[in-house]
Amino acid sequence: MVNSLTDLAAERPALAALLVQPPRRVAAAGAYATMLDLVARGVLAVDATAGTVQAPRPDPAGLAPFEKHVFDAVVAREPGGSGPIPLGAIDLGSPEQSRQWHQRFTDLLGEAATARGLVRPRAPLGVRVALWIVFTVLWVGAIAVVWQAGRPQLAIGVVLVASVVSLPLRLLKRLVPHGRGVQFATRYARLRTEPGIGPGDPRLAYAVAVGARPARLGASPFAYGKQAFAWSRRDGTWRRVAVVDGRGFAFGWSPWAALGSLIPAAMFFGIWLLLLRMFSADLDVRQAADLWLVLLLTAGWMLWILAVAGLVRIGWRGLHDAVRPARVVAGPVIWLESDIAEENTTYRVAVDDGADVAVRYQIAAALYHQLHKDQWLRLQVTPKLGHVRRAELVDRPPARGAIADGGAAAR
Repeated sequence: MVNSLTDLAAERPALAALLVQPPRRVAAAGAYATMLDLVARGVLAVDATAGTVQAPRPDPAGLAPFEKHVFDAVVAREPGGSGPIPLGAIDLGSPEQSRQWHQRFTDLLGEAATARGLVRPRAPLGVRVALWIVFTVLWVGAIAVVWQAGRPQLAIGVVLVASVVSLPLRLLKRLVPHGRGVQFATRYARLRTEPGIGPGDPRLAYAVAVGARPARLGASPFAYGKQAFAWSRRDGTWRRVAVVDGRGFAFGWSPWAALGSLIPAAMFFGIWLLLLRMFSADLDVRQAADLWLVLLLTAGWMLWILAVAGLVRIGWRGLHDAVRPARVVAGPVIWLESDIAEENTTYRVAVDDGADVAVRYQIAAALYHQLHKDQWLRLQVTPKLGHVRRAELVDRPPARGAIADGGAAAR
């Protein structure tokens, strides 16, 4: 055995992730290692058969700040924090909330490691401040020079060069092993190639922290990733719900936007039709070499027919939604997603309305940033295009069992 438990256990497993892993992987590996360590210490309990985790005590004492950060994330979706939770239901929220959680965990871990003398910044604070002052004076001065020279367009180039040059300066605050941390980093790194580490091995949490993938152990529930399902406890018991996109190119459009798109589309396809008729009327196939023109026109007609059919379908769906009432979709939020683009960012949500499949609907940015998993949301959605006319947060209705008990008591 390359590493005995005595060699490793002087520090918490998450610190191994900070000492060995690249910064982008510290949170996912370190948080998973922390959860496994909390299980080994009895703070959390895992039922491997059921695939669940729970906290025997909802508010354990003696946890380091980064450990409490992980503990809170594990039990966050269970009221009271003591019931069993599927491992797949551990959720950090929307992509933005997940990034914030990861950054907070990394910061807390860095504070703990710095306090224990295991890491230090690449360069002292005074050196970093002096370098930033010199750098700022130089690039601001360069902009002033090119501006006074009557060549303001070069200022853009100066800014681009400054952004590239500033990258090494930003890396100077990164934490690196220091003192005892150097020796620990060497010991921990050996676990990546250590054979035979699996469930039940006391070195498991440390191996996970440094990036090893022991057999029969799933991926980190704290890692970034997109799944095609989500976990919900709408009726008090956990169940897995498939999450899908709405059908159709125009899904999410308002009825009036769909109908309004017909005007420019009709002009475009009208011109296309005139060109097709003109070329078809002038077609004179007398040579075998002209057959490619026939094929090209045939493809043009087929594409026009398919496109017009799709346009008619969008128009019909828009007209249907304009005259028919919206349907109500209500339930706990089980999915939050943002699609960041250069021109526009779309925000989508899925709620569990009791069906086996939950559809992602587009919502406003202001509402999206208010939402958290398991909040109850009521959507008024058009029946064909899936456009959200109205969305509002609502109180969670009482569980069916509570309603039944209340009725029995009243009787």
